[in-house]
Amino acid sequence: MLDKLLPNPVRYAGAGPFLLTCLLLLGPLVIVPMAWSAVRDRIVAVINTEVITQTELEEEVNDVKSQARQRFTGSELERRLRQIDYMGINRMIERKLQIQIAKRRGIKVTDEEVKDAIARLRRLGESPNENDPKELASIKDQLTALRIINQQVRSSLMVSDEEMRRFYEQHQERFLLPPEVRISQILSALGPGSEMLQVREKAQRLYAVLRKGESFEELAAQYSEGPEARRGGSLGFVRLGDILPQIQNAIQGLSPDQVSEPIASPLGMHIIRVDERKPAQYRPYEEVREDIRNAVFQLKSEDAYQAWIKDLKDQSYIEVRL
Repeated sequence: MLDKLLPNPVRYAGAGPFLLTCLLLLGPLVIVPMAWSAVRDRIVAVINTEVITQTELEEEVNDVKSQARQRFTGSELERRLRQIDYMGINRMIERKLQIQIAKRRGIKVTDEEVKDAIARLRRLGESPNENDPKELASIKDQLTALRIINQQVRSSLMVSDEEMRRFYEQHQERFLLPPEVRISQILSALGPGSEMLQVREKAQRLYAVLRKGESFEELAAQYSEGPEARRGGSLGFVRLGDILPQIQNAIQGLSPDQVSEPIASPLGMHIIRVDERKPAQYRPYEEVREDIRNAVFQLKSEDAYQAWIKDLKDQSYIEVRL
């Protein structure tokens, strides 16, 4: 990701003659402070006329580094920390470039929009501190960057039906529905005052009556102790893997209209009838059309963003001093 960032302290190859002239004129602004900033706060990157300091980088990557220190040691930890630094500084460089171009284009984010963003974050379970000026500034920068990306990258993207069809054909595993089975049950529940032996005997009596040809629906409505009793015991379609392992194993070889022997579980005793089996199948294209449109748009957005940010870097002066 940092293939365009040349190591300390080489000029970034994309800088044009005009920019170089400006940098020569502004040289003291960048170079002279290095003597005293090394003591106070070292500069780790220069992006056009702005800088990123060591403190800012540490704030960016502190949480990720803390996690790395809990998982790794020795040379592997050192390698991970260097990688985190480079990924973090690249993120910050891209953000700086986005904010710079947004400012040049007059894009502004209001305090009201920041408040709305904080409210949305809270609904998502986040807890931003609206009394922290740094956090508010960070949210404002993120909104500004998002707005310039939407304007410069996403606004012109279109998704054709041909692209959607191709995505559907190439990623069909994403639209595969697992096998399902429609079942009904008669539950003899294991309650606080009951014993498993009594529950088992009750289930065996009901199973014997079923074997004589009594209606499953009528017995379920009268004797089942689950909420499905009022529906004649119907549990509807369930995915294999979403039901209790004991029940799944017991009904594995049953055909439609066949009834299992009583099955023990922590809930009590179950008598299960298999009503219908639905094999694994692909969701129809028309049913997942909007999901596909969103997925293709996201992929195109990422490709377009990478091309846009590369072009932005090529036109900028970037120096990394890690």
